[in-house]
Amino acid sequence: MSSRKYRKYNSRLERMAHIVVDGVVRITDAINSKEFSRTGIKNAVRALRKGRLVGKIGRPTAVVGEKEQRVLDIIHIEAKSGTCLTLKKTRELIENIINDNDDEDAPFTEVSMSATYGFVKRHQELKTGTPKNLDINRLAVSCRSVLKPWYKTLDELHEKYHYNPALIINIDESSTRVPTDSKQLVVHTTDTKAGFTKEPPRMINSTFVAAVAADGYVFPSIILWPSAKLPDELKSLLSPTLEIWANGSGWMDNECFERYALTILLPSIIERRKRMSLENEHILLLLDSHASRADPSIWREFQKQQVDVLTFVPHSTHLCQTLDRGVFAVFKSELTNRFEAPSSSSSSSKRAAISDVLPQAIHTALSPSVIQKAFVCSGVLHNTSGPVLLKLPESSIYPLPSRRNRFNFYGKVITDENLLEKWENHLKMNIERKNEMDEKEKDEVKTVVDEKKKIKRRFLHVKNDDSDEEKKDNALNRGEGKRKVIRRINSDFVFF
Repeated sequence: MSSRKYRKYNSRLERMAHIVVDGVVRITDAINSKEFSRTGIKNAVRALRKGRLVGKIGRPTAVVGEKEQRVLDIIHIEAKSGTCLTLKKTRELIENIINDNDDEDAPFTEVSMSATYGFVKRHQELKTGTPKNLDINRLAVSCRSVLKPWYKTLDELHEKYHYNPALIINIDESSTRVPTDSKQLVVHTTDTKAGFTKEPPRMINSTFVAAVAADGYVFPSIILWPSAKLPDELKSLLSPTLEIWANGSGWMDNECFERYALTILLPSIIERRKRMSLENEHILLLLDSHASRADPSIWREFQKQQVDVLTFVPHSTHLCQTLDRGVFAVFKSELTNRFEAPSSSSSSSKRAAISDVLPQAIHTALSPSVIQKAFVCSGVLHNTSGPVLLKLPESSIYPLPSRRNRFNFYGKVITDENLLEKWENHLKMNIERKNEMDEKEKDEVKTVVDEKKKIKRRFLHVKNDDSDEEKKDNALNRGEGKRKVIRRINSDFVFF
């Protein structure tokens, strides 16, 4: 094994296989040495004699040389076009290239799935993975041409203010509803009841609102609960860092966001900046463009405190938002794994079940390591957007989503003075336009009412002009009695 001829081979198995092929040592002697397995050395020797490479454990590779490069080139071309091959398609590709021979009498070589996995594992530029299903709007913005301008704006803010990581903040909310699917059980074949179970009750929706900083710090959070008052089962969750608000719906709205932003988040940010002796430093706040944020008066208060607020491009938070890139994924995973559906469908049992798992899920998701990793993955720190953009295509084949019919504050610095002035003027014009429309509608309604009154008076006048003799003759012709006709004529009034 120490001969200079065989030192170029890194694997001891490969060296022994070459020694056996060269006739220096018999294969039985190599097996009897107890250093190599019988199957491993036999497969390695067989691979060399057929002109193929020796695998790590002695298994011959399915495709080598020029054909192997052809497979890699085709996979690369398919990936560039945005249509990655499945493992099954990759196996068929390898099989077709291996059997592409000039000799028509050559036997057909089948390629197994294990050989396909081995092919992928041998090449560092390849990997297996499951794509994430996205709606068409998210697919449309998941490209460099849409996100590059936003990241450019973000980098310009970084270069201008040199934000401290402790003052780079992201705020967002996530639903706390957990799936109620049945879990897989280990059962005995003699158990006749194992195939059926009671359907678990549908869980109540509530919203968890969190704000985190790039250094792993967590600002006070809230939970929006769908009830008129705070249930007793949730009072044990209250703490200085967690509040629970009963807002009726359990969803974030304008009133709740304004209350949270101005009474909890902004004071906490200012207090932390003061505690760190960074009073003159600017703060960067990143958030999505949800309808609850569409109030310029909120951002006027943030502007006064030197907080630069940048909204994300719509439908891009799965790529750019820190909380969506890791924190909420851990939160929902913890909820799903720890939650046990209650046997009762009562509201109190549902609240008790969710309150048992919320503290640990929040604690795990908001750990500093998870938060810091999520900030790096989202590319919102200075000059870290490269890995995010590198994984995206240059443009999308899907049309961009249409703009909503309201002021465009998407993907912009909404504490900019010019934008705030335009926003406020836009709202004033909308209010004036609405008042004009209301006055116009009132005038139209009044006109319609007046027309109806005119028609009514005209019709009554025509009815009153009919003579009593004509009414009597018409009634007698219909077969009514004389006394009934007279009574009917005397009480002939027209109503509408």
